[in-house]
This record gives sequence, C-alpha cells and structure tokens, in this order.
Amino acid sequence: MMTSANLNWPTLVTAVDNSRARESYHHGELPNVIMSLALAHIEREGTEKLSLRALAREAGVSQTAPYRHFPTKKCLLAALATQGFSELGRQLRIIIDSSQPIEERFEQMGFAYVNFALENPTTYHLMFGSVLADFSEYDMLQRAASDTYAQVQRCEAELIETKELQVDPARFGGVIWAGVHGIASLLLIKREGTQSGDTGAAIEAMRVDIRDSLRILFGHFF
Repeated sequence: MMTSANLNWPTLVTAVDNSRARESYHHGELPNVIMSLALAHIEREGTEKLSLRALAREAGVSQTAPYRHFPTKKCLLAALATQGFSELGRQLRIIIDSSQPIEERFEQMGFAYVNFALENPTTYHLMFGSVLADFSEYDMLQRAASDTYAQVQRCEAELIETKELQVDPARFGGVIWAGVHGIASLLLIKREGTQSGDTGAAIEAMRVDIRDSLRILFGHFF
C-alpha cells in the first residue's frame, strides 16, 4: 500500500488547532494520519462505510478535527486520489526525463503505470473509478490528473517524432492509455478472484511477464 506523503492541499489542509490533536500530532500531521487511516479502512470495507467521525476516533482526536482539513468525505477521497496522481506523475517524470532510448522509456512508462496499480489498488480505484467521476469539483485533483497525463503525452510525442509515425497524437494517446489501463485493470480483477477458465488464463499469462505483454501491445510502434 502506498504510504501517505506530505501533500500540499491548500484549499483543505489547515493548521491543527484542536488541543487533543496538538498533544498527539506535530503541526500539520493530522491530515496525513487521516488519509492513511482512510486508505486502510477503504481496503477493508470500501468507501460506502467510510466515516470521518470513525477515523477521528481511530486517530484519537475530537470528532470535529478531521472536518477542519476535509469538509466532506468526498474531499478526503479527492485528496487520496490527488496523492495517487501526484505519485504516479512523479514516477513517470523520472522515467521520461532519463537518457535512455525512447523505446525503453516508453516501455518503462507502461510498466510503471501497471505496477502502480498493482501496488496501490485502493488508490488506483479512487483515481479511475466512479466514486470521483467529476474531477472539476476539485481543482488540485484536476491539476494532478492533467499533469500525470501530460507526462504520458511527452513520451508519446517523442516516440511519434523519433519513429516518424503517421498517427493522430490524440488518438494514439487514447489507444495506448486504453491498452495499458486495460492490462492493469484486468490484472487487478484476476487478483480479486473474479475471473477463471480461459479468461482467467489469459489474464494470468499477462501477469507472468508484464513487460513482455507491454511489448506485444507496443510492438507495432517499435
């Protein structure tokens, strides 16, 4: 599970001024504690039963303390998704800014995306699921998601130029994203035990060698 990192959430995160919180946490630490507890809760019981008051009890602070940072449960979920996009974008940026050949960076980018999903399934579902379907309500979430996709577009643009591909960049990006996202999603479905028989075998074959599966997906462009 991805550990909570310090996340700048200026529209939601404020200084902790609850007396019990001051005794238990350093200045500004409570938001990350609540986010970490929320991830663990969602992994166990899903988002429906998530309660800010229950998280406050678990954190040992007053029931109103979390609301100073996350006015609603959806704000908390948006913060978790923002954190996920920020981390995925950071990983992709490191790969794309490296000096390796574009083919290797392109493959690594796909592998990083799939690996992120497998290592952080709860966060991944929040990022791409239906719970937060409308990102426009949360500026930081929208920016983080856009920045992450911008890293993907940078890599795609370089591949198109280097290989002199005669493709529409937007369509190319959509198809590549659909393919990589599909691999990640199917691997998560298999892990959750909802596929068997021939379909399960196909997913398992991808899981055995994810990089090779990506090479099959990208092979036409290399």
